Amino acid sequence: RHTASQHTMIHLEASHRIVAETVAARVHSDRDKREAVDVRCADFGAQYYVSVQPDERHILRVSLWLKCFEEIKEAVGDSFFQEMYPGMVESSPQPGYKLTLAINLDELPADAAAKDALVRKVASIKRDVTAAPLWICFKALLDGSRVPRPHYVVHYRHDETMWVVPSPSPSSEPVVVVFALSFDNQVEQAIAKAFLQEIEISRKQSRDLATAPNVTYTQEPPHELKTLRGVDLRTGKDFIGFVSLAVSKRIVEGGRLEKAVTLVEGYRAYLVYHIKATKSQLHTRIRSRSSSWLQVLNRAMPEKLNTERKTITGRTFKR
Repeated sequence: RHTASQHTMIHLEASHRIVAETVAARVHSDRDKREAVDVRCADFGAQYYVSVQPDERHILRVSLWLKCFEEIKEAVGDSFFQEMYPGMVESSPQPGYKLTLAINLDELPADAAAKDALVRKVASIKRDVTAAPLWICFKALLDGSRVPRPHYVVHYRHDETMWVVPSPSPSSEPVVVVFALSFDNQVEQAIAKAFLQEIEISRKQSRDLATAPNVTYTQEPPHELKTLRGVDLRTGKDFIGFVSLAVSKRIVEGGRLEKAVTLVEGYRAYLVYHIKATKSQLHTRIRSRSSSWLQVLNRAMPEKLNTERKTITGRTFKR
């Protein structure tokens, strides 16, 4: 994660740290020092598997499981993954996974920078797969071309959905991304609502955020969803609201396409991270305050009863 000052919120990395370190160790290793690998990890609803078989040590495989993979694949087609990972997509993924990339370690570029770029690309597989509709719509927005579908739907979690609604014509903008958010914990629901309301207000009032995407937080489906046909807008019992991000062309141009995709795709993870951090901070402060109160109570001396006292005139009495 990137470092930040006490007044700045933290952005999460697009790649998975364990996957990146495991792949980098094999990509930069000498041919005669290659070892078998079997690493499994998970992160924000995704499961990863990095492997090198003992009898095939020149082939590094990175596999991914995502709940919404089939839905994304149906919407963007196999060609998207072939273009994103040329020559790496295996026709049959490893058992239990949806997508497997195979990297021939004997055919890697000699340039260290090119190897590092390959590591970052492979380690960001979850971002690129989940954000496939974003890549397509943002590139079309940048190029002024037409998107092949009127909208994309990604059910990335139970009771949570992302809709990507491109511009109706190549000359118009923006691309609208809508998240339906749900949290089963009541404390998290309260914190999330406070965060989302503050983000919407800050976007409108702060001059520093004038170039950021327009953000809208509502309980009712936004206009962009109401105009779509065949879209299921039913929500669950833990639903807290819709968040809409309007991404215009100026946000993705100037070499900022990948950054825009990363921030929009990671919006929900970004929100969850800071909700969990806020809960932790609240619990820490509550425990600290309770501990200080207990110390005060333990140090308190009860007043002695039946002690003899004198008035200003010299008369005595017992209390």
